[in-house]
Amino acid sequence: MTIRTIALSTLIASVAAWGVMAQQPQAQQNQMQHPSGGQMAMSAEGLPEECRTAVQAGGQMQNMQGMDMSGMQQGMMANMNEAQKGYMETMMKMHGPMVAAHMIKDPDVAFVCGMIPHHQGAIDMARVVLKTGDNAEAKKMAETVIKAQEQEIAEMKDWLKKNAKKEGAN
Repeated sequence: MTIRTIALSTLIASVAAWGVMAQQPQAQQNQMQHPSGGQMAMSAEGLPEECRTAVQAGGQMQNMQGMDMSGMQQGMMANMNEAQKGYMETMMKMHGPMVAAHMIKDPDVAFVCGMIPHHQGAIDMARVVLKTGDNAEAKKMAETVIKAQEQEIAEMKDWLKKNAKKEGAN
């Protein structure tokens, strides 16, 4: 299975699960089925304080927990090489905080809070290629991505400090 296929199937499964969530009781809404068979917890973990506060103020997601990789089916991971496993882990780590951020009522804060884990995912993926890749040009692109995304994350965190209400963005 190629990384593109994995990425596409993850995206499709996430979108499909999102549509089903509205029909589920609240207790079940904090978990989404990942295409690998594991549960993908929607989590505000890893988001800046302003984002976590805003997610909690929205009241949509109580008792959120971090990403649980233990439920992932062993067979799928067993057939992946180191890079594929790294990319899959990166995507699974990124999705929970992104979904949690998009539960924030304020659309500007939701966007910025969602982009932080998205950018962190790009950094983490770039680190995978630096560790496992062979192509010098790809590695140079990865270094550029890391530098740019780290700068943008810092700018977004500064924006949140100035613009997100401490009591939560409603």
